[in-house]
Amino acid sequence: MTGCDATTGGTASPETTTDAVAATEALWDPCSQVSEDVLRQVGVDPSTRDNTISGVERVEGWKLCSWKDKPTRENYRLGVWSTTQTVEDSKRDTNNVGFTEVTLSGRSGIQFKQANDTHNEVCFLRFPADNQSIEISIYKAVSTEDERDPCDIAAAAAESLVPVFPS
Repeated sequence: MTGCDATTGGTASPETTTDAVAATEALWDPCSQVSEDVLRQVGVDPSTRDNTISGVERVEGWKLCSWKDKPTRENYRLGVWSTTQTVEDSKRDTNNVGFTEVTLSGRSGIQFKQANDTHNEVCFLRFPADNQSIEISIYKAVSTEDERDPCDIAAAAAESLVPVFPS
C-alpha cells in the first residue's frame, strides 16, 4: 500500500506503509462480497459460513471466509482468502509445491498444493488482484464420498468465484 507524504515540501512521492493492520483492513472481504447465489452455484451451503482461520478471527495479512458443501459430514470445505501476500510469495514458501499456471474465468493465476499433503486432500488457486492476492482453497474431508481431485473442485468453483474478485 502507498500513500503521499503531504508534510514534506516539494513534489509528493509514494510512501510505502508497513502498517500491517491497515493493510489487512483494506483487503477485499470474501464474507461480504461473495453472494449466497454464487455460493450455491459453487456447491456450498451458505449457512456453513466461517470467517476464522483455525478458530482465530483476525490474522494479520489475511481475510478468509469458508463454507462446507453440506452442514454435517461434509465432503470438503471451500475457502476464499484475500491476502497481502503476492503470487510470488506463494512460490517462495517451501510448504507449497506443484505450481501450475492456470487461467480460469479469463483470469491468470497459479495452482499449487502443500508439500505435506500426502493424501491429495488440499488444493490452492491464487490470483493477483488490486494490491493483494485472492486465493481459493479446497480442503477435502478425510472420509469423503466425493472422488474428485481437490484441484478439480477448486477450478470448478473458480469459474463462478473469479468474476466477483477485485481487478
